[in-house]
Amino acid sequence: MNKNPRPLLGIRKLRKQFGSEMLLDIDHLDLFAGQAALLKGRNGAGKTTLMRIIAGLEKYNQGTFILDGEGVQHGRHGPQSNHVIYLHQCPFLFDTSVLDNLAYGLKCRKMDRKQRDRKVAEALRWSGLEHLAERNAKTLSGGEKQRIALARAWVLQPSLLLLDEPTANMDAESREQTSFLIRRLINEGMGIVICSHEIKGDNSLIDRVLHLEQGAILDSHNLKPIDGLMGKITPLAKEG
Repeated sequence: MNKNPRPLLGIRKLRKQFGSEMLLDIDHLDLFAGQAALLKGRNGAGKTTLMRIIAGLEKYNQGTFILDGEGVQHGRHGPQSNHVIYLHQCPFLFDTSVLDNLAYGLKCRKMDRKQRDRKVAEALRWSGLEHLAERNAKTLSGGEKQRIALARAWVLQPSLLLLDEPTANMDAESREQTSFLIRRLINEGMGIVICSHEIKGDNSLIDRVLHLEQGAILDSHNLKPIDGLMGKITPLAKEG
């Protein structure tokens, strides 16, 4: 764990409501580069919803995001694209080769072919997937698919990576290989948030545990609520 991690993403006064029910009421949450936070909470507490909001994949009612010291959004969506990537526990892969899957995001960024090929080759070496380069990604095991998804994220170099059950339903060897790549990402300075029932707070990957309870975040560093629903409904900004 870095002793003095730099602030990466700040979340202020985030509210998410379903009908009359307030799911998230987070006044203050900071995430850091080079640090892995484990997000815990009961089923239905809103963990996946929170990660999808941070990734800009789901609407919210109110909130401000501060990315690398600058406010980036106030409204319906969170910081997106180049900065934050969300990986579902069953990552979507295209029905084509591992090479093409790794190149997809770089094509979307309109990177030239020569540079793209070089970056994909680096991603294959980084992840230890060279031997699978020409295989159809859809035919691979769950552990191999997760490693491809991590390599596809790595090649895009986001500031923050959000992992939803990254080791679910894997055998011991696949969990070890996936955890190794996650550790590499942390060591390279990427911020990580992991939502997992399998990974425990005392896992060597984890620097910090965030408990999502009744819409609020309880930080394991001080075990004091740093945001809070506490039975109170806050007036909401209208969705635009």
